[in-house]
Parts: sequence; C-alpha cells; structure tokens
Amino acid sequence: MMEPLEGASRNRVGRYHLVERLAVGGMAEVFLACERGTHALDRLLVIKRILPHLADNDEFVQMFMTEARLAARINHPNVVQIYELGEAGGFPFIAMEYVSGSTLKELVKASRKAETRLPLAMVVHLMAQACAGAHAAHELTAPDGTKLNLVHRDLSPHNLMVTDDALVKLLDFGIAKAEQGMDHTRTGMLKGKVSYMSPEQCKQLKLDRRSDIYALGIVMWELLAGHKMFFGMSELATMQAIVTGDLKDVRESRPDVPQQLLDVMKKAMAQKPDDRYDTADAMRRALLDAAEAASISVDEDRAGRFVRTLLGEVHEARRQQVSSALEKTLVTLSRAEPPDTDDIQRSSSHTETSAGPIPPRALTQTTVATSAASASAGMLIGGAATMVLVTLLGIGAMYFFELGIFAPDPDAPPPEIIPEGAPVYVTIAPTLSPEELTEDLNPLRLYLQAKVDRPVKFQIADSYDDASQKVLKGEVHYGLLPYNTLMKTLEKDATIPVFAHEVVDGSEASDGYLVVAQTSDADTVQDLVGGTLCYTDELSSTGYKLPRRYLRKKGLDPDKDFKPHFSGNHQQVLRDVIDGTCDVGGTYAGNYSTATQAGIPVARLRILVPRTGSTPHDGWVASHDADSEITERMRKALLAFNPKRDIQADRLGEKKRVTGYVVPEPEWLQQDDPEDATP
Repeated sequence: MMEPLEGASRNRVGRYHLVERLAVGGMAEVFLACERGTHALDRLLVIKRILPHLADNDEFVQMFMTEARLAARINHPNVVQIYELGEAGGFPFIAMEYVSGSTLKELVKASRKAETRLPLAMVVHLMAQACAGAHAAHELTAPDGTKLNLVHRDLSPHNLMVTDDALVKLLDFGIAKAEQGMDHTRTGMLKGKVSYMSPEQCKQLKLDRRSDIYALGIVMWELLAGHKMFFGMSELATMQAIVTGDLKDVRESRPDVPQQLLDVMKKAMAQKPDDRYDTADAMRRALLDAAEAASISVDEDRAGRFVRTLLGEVHEARRQQVSSALEKTLVTLSRAEPPDTDDIQRSSSHTETSAGPIPPRALTQTTVATSAASASAGMLIGGAATMVLVTLLGIGAMYFFELGIFAPDPDAPPPEIIPEGAPVYVTIAPTLSPEELTEDLNPLRLYLQAKVDRPVKFQIADSYDDASQKVLKGEVHYGLLPYNTLMKTLEKDATIPVFAHEVVDGSEASDGYLVVAQTSDADTVQDLVGGTLCYTDELSSTGYKLPRRYLRKKGLDPDKDFKPHFSGNHQQVLRDVIDGTCDVGGTYAGNYSTATQAGIPVARLRILVPRTGSTPHDGWVASHDADSEITERMRKALLAFNPKRDIQADRLGEKKRVTGYVVPEPEWLQQDDPEDATP
C-alpha cells in the first residue's frame, strides 16, 4: 500500500499540492497533484520531480531539464501538454497534463472482451491522430528555427491514449532523442519496447523519424488484428523477426482489411527506411486517402460512440465516485498551509521509507478517489474522470502505470525486481491463448524467479509439439506440458525428468468433455457421424487423446467417422463449435467452466459427453541442459507453492486455477496402450 504525503509542509511543490506519490524509478519520482487556482478553478495534473540523491548530479539534472524542454516545446492536440518546468527547494520538476482516458492497448482489450473488432473506420481515425502527434514531435524546432530531428523511439499502444471522444494523445518522451542536445545512448543499451522497434533500432543504428513510422505501422497492425503481432515470443525471437522482415499477415486475423489499408501499413513497416513514408504526416494523408479509396467513412462522432460503448459503463461509475468525493477533498486541501522551501526539500526525503523507495502501485480507492475529486469535472478531458495514466519519463525508467483509480487493485504487485545471472527459460504449451496463459502464469514466474534467484522467462510455444521439441533439443531449460504431450516426450527420451504436476481447484486430474452447440440436435456421438470434430492439438490429452479413446469405446473410428479440425487451443475449440466450424469439440472441464471469463458465450454450448475420461494435469519437465541445482530449487519451490501465501490469491490464474503442485505418481508416467498413439 502506498503512503500518502502527510502534513501541510510535505504536500507542496511550488503552487501544486502533491496528493500522492505514484511511482519512483530512473531519475525521477512522479506525483499526482492538484493545482489550486483562484475563484475555485482547480485541476489535476502530474508532477515529475528529480530524485533527491540525483539533484547534485549535473549530468542527470541536465538530462532531466533537456527532456522537459524538448517535450514542453510540442504544442499539439495529439500530444500530452507540458505546463511548466520549474524548481522548488533546489529540485527541478515538470508539471504536465493529466489525461483522462484509456490506452489503445486497453481499448483493444475491451473490444476483444466484447467479442468484436475495432471498426476499420475507427482504426483509421485513431491512427491518423497518432501520426499527427508523432509528426508534431518530429517537426520540433529550436528557438532559432533549427530542426531538432526528434525521434520518440517508444511509440506503442501503451503510450497512445484515447479519450471518451476518441481523441488520441501521445505520451512519454522520456527516451526521445534529438539529433543534437543529448548524449548518445551508451553502447549495448536498447531503449524502447522491443515489439515496436524498427530493424535499425534493433541493430542499434542511427535513427531518424522513419523509425517511429515503422512503430506506427506495428501499432496499426495490432489495432486491426486485435492482438500483438509478436505476443508470446522472446525478445530475441521478436528482434530476429523484425530484422529479417518475418512479419505476420494481418489478414490471418482480420480478413476484411482492404488492400488499400494493407498497402499503407506495409509501406510504414518496410525493412529499409528509404522505402517507408518520409514523414508521419505523409503516412496520415496516405491513410486517409486509402480509406476514401476503400469507401471507409471516417466519422469522429461514431468513433467516440464506439469508445463509450466499450467503456461507457466503467467511465460512468468513475464519474459518480469523482462527484461524491469532490467536496471532501476540497475541504481537506483548504486546510493545508503553504510550505517553505526547506519543507519541500524535507518532503523528498520523507517519502523514502526505511524499506526503500515506495514501489509503483495502484492507489487505494479512498486515496485516489479523493485525489481525483480535487479536479473540477469541467477541467477533465472529455468531461469525465476515467483513468489516470502516469508515465515515468526518466532515462532508463520505461514504466507505464495505468491506475484504475475507481476500480482499484490494492493487491497489485510491485514492479519486477530482476535477479542477476543467466536467465532460466521455460516453454509453455499453448493450451489457452498466449494472452491468457501469460496473464495467468506471470505471478508464478515472479514467484519462481525469487525462489531460484535467477531471471525466469516464460515462452509460449507455437504448438504442443513445439514445446516438446524445445525440451528434447535443450532449447529451453524447463517445460510445462499437457499430460499427453509429456508422455509423447518421454516416449522419445525416457530420461527427461518430470518433477511436478499441477493441482487444479484441489484436484490432481482433469475430466474431458465433448461439447456441441446449444442448437445441435445430437443426443449421442453416434448422431454426429460424418460431422467435423474439433481437436486442440494432436498432443493434447483432453482435447485429442481422450475424445478419440471415448469414440473407440463407443464403436466408432475417429479417423473414418469424423472429419478432423485442429483449433490450436481449448478456448478456440469452444469458439469453433459455436460458430459452426465444428459439430463437436473436445476440451476439459476447467476450460468450459471458465469460458465466460474469456468472453466465450458458454450459454450457446451444451455438454454432450460429461466425461470422456480423466487425465493428470500439466506437468513440469526439465531438459538435459538444465542445471541440476536450479532444477532442485524449481522442484522445491513448486511443491511448496501456496497461492494464498505466495501470490495473495486463492488460486493461480482465472483460467488455469492452479492451487498447488504434487510429485508425479509412478503410474502416471507409465506408457498407454498402443491404440492411443498419435497417428
């Protein structure tokens, strides 16, 4: 839990009231603040102040001041506004705009949850504004008119915000570079999110504005596809794909993308900078021309309505809480006495607790609702307090904190502390979507990382067999494999150690289901002969092995009596049955029971066979390249894992629902009868 600032002498920087310290990192600390104006004109804003121990370091102060001066010169509706560069008590600070809205990342997530895609017209509208904001930064000039040739270097859906009215704001110039005026990045250091880097940025070559244009192309791809291009890939694999031009075709996820938009995106993501648009404004104009050629009508009002459709209920709840907390906050602030400069300096050291810097955390409901209420409703962008997005702009501090201020998470984890040493790599079979697996398993990754005292990297494999092969070839140290995949791995190398199995909701085994659409007339599997059967993967247990075994027991031949269709993961099996791609699908009980949370309308499904069989849950295996000492630490950590104690949750993941791990029973590792072998 974060500590509020206490006392009248500790809550001011200049004329700004520091309501709460939000984050610390790099070379600065960031506060949510309230500016008290005359005649009751108040507004929320963000204060960024250099850390006390760096205030005497001329190099860091110069970096801080240069960053502020660069960002403050940009005056454009699609770029976050810098209000003031000042100094209080010997500490430089930046006062910047408080933007109310959601990131493009959150907008895409909301559309996915609603089982819809962002309309093509809306993607064009959002991207045109993102291009306009980037162009404004690129065109920045010095007071004498000399172009600074600024490069943002970290354009992504994480730092592009959209308001209720579909207004896009570009944030975070903390790692931006002007051609002159800032020291060059140290050799060997990469700045920015790898998934949005240009080929030349990955190679650490000299950059110009066309590197940002490449990133805009990636952002556009993801808005259209509804997911990240490189999701589940390691940083190295992502960089290799970018450098070699091995980019995914957006039409695999979004077949309705017209060729005109595809051409704009491809030009933006050209391998060679000379083949891209010369400017972000040229990309913006090309995008609008392409939309017109494809008969796509860009409508600002319609885009705003779509944002409000996806996020309106959440925003309305937040507005109501702001209104109810407004009066209370203003009364509290009215009692504060103005501090002197010595008090301000003491304030900086006061917020450093004996336990070290306070980690960036989601604020408590009481504190943030109170903080947000100190802004007049009329001063908030879009007329609504939705989400505070604070970015650490400091060199080397590439954090983005989305504070769900009116649906807070007081148990939000602290920022990841990465141990020293060689990373430990774990491959995960894609039983669910990469996003779901990453979200569910990340608390376990952090837990294991602390226990083995090494960086732990989870990688979602392309397929079940891919996960198996990575273990067999020693490309990773460990694997988390479904039972049947684990058994097929042991068939190829019986010496592969198996050291733990999942316990899910207290059960050591999982039941298989056969499901059909609610509209299906089938009463038994015999009624479906000649139809299409959805499998997850040939190495799946409940999604392949158990359905086939069940059909054989019923006198049917799964290869002759049914047409196979491989969906890739269990969630997609359900979706394929719902949309009619398959007549029946094989999955497991846990996936069916949590389908609603994944946005799958389970009411449109029916369980035809409630138990095709039972199989142990996913197991942990070690490759022969794994260090025996690390393996023993991993084994002990997994077997001792207690979700309530170790991750402050009843279970690991809303979809995985792991409640612990157990030692594999000897009979679990015995080979099955030959008829169950993969064809």
